[in-house]
Amino acid sequence: MEKIPDIAFSSRIRLARNVKGYPFPTVDDHYVSDIVKPVYQSLNKLGRFHLYHMGKLSALEKNVLREKHLISTDLTNHQSGAALISEDERISVMVNEEDHIREQCLMPGFRLEEAFSVLDKVDDALSDKIEFAYDTRYGYLTSCPTNVGTGMRASVMLFLPALTMTRKITAVIHAVSRERITVRGVYGEGSSAEGAMFQLSNQISLGNTESEILRHVYDTVLKISEAEISARNELLARDELALKDRVRRAYGTLTHAVILSSREFMQLFADVKLGVQMGLLPFQNAGLLDDVVVKMQPANITLMAGRELSPRERDAYRAEYVSKALLSLG
Repeated sequence: MEKIPDIAFSSRIRLARNVKGYPFPTVDDHYVSDIVKPVYQSLNKLGRFHLYHMGKLSALEKNVLREKHLISTDLTNHQSGAALISEDERISVMVNEEDHIREQCLMPGFRLEEAFSVLDKVDDALSDKIEFAYDTRYGYLTSCPTNVGTGMRASVMLFLPALTMTRKITAVIHAVSRERITVRGVYGEGSSAEGAMFQLSNQISLGNTESEILRHVYDTVLKISEAEISARNELLARDELALKDRVRRAYGTLTHAVILSSREFMQLFADVKLGVQMGLLPFQNAGLLDDVVVKMQPANITLMAGRELSPRERDAYRAEYVSKALLSLG
């Protein structure tokens, strides 16, 4: 299954925790300070972390972090919330989101076990300073019943263009949902699957150990990856010329467009990325493609430009940047 690194965009482990004796789901400013202090002290024993108070960040700064998947949309709406993010941006701990504490480790590619190993050490460090709300029968107590137990969500972001193009993605989603797996869009619940990107994760954690959850998600990713590879082979067998034409037209548009909306960019970029992975476009450094996706999101574009842009200016900036990036890879 050598194609898994291509199909799996990123792996994430998330742990939901609440502080014993504090009301939840959320707490007021006074309690947030009480939680942030021991979290900060614990994390800085593991490495350098930056502290971000949501009430002190601009909308742009919050959206940059959200587009990088370092904080959730929910946290951006909590003025009293905070986030502690490691220097390499792999570890993020959110305070006062849906639960008092949401720990996460995000890694590129298919690296679930490695991400869990890292986050397990983070959780141990936090538990040395903080007493979590825990029940001997039910496990960790959380705001949402589906998180009770281990409090763990293991998720993988998958790139599934062929299943999308062959219209088999709906059947796949329905099949895995029967196996207690949730499939969502790029930014989680309620978001769309832009650029054929789908986020897969376990539905519940009660009654399962962390290793059982990891194995279940791992096995499901293998099955979906096999289905995606089969769909890619089907596209080639059905009409290889049409597939090549679609891929190269997408590349031509992305390298010559003057204005490029976010939606059009994601659609065309998915075709180009598929072409690279299937050997239909000879790029020297295809790994840089994923960096372009993050940089071309609205907030990140504004940050790169160094000034506020109108929607049209942002689309023009995106077109120019993407063209230069793709031409440099060829």
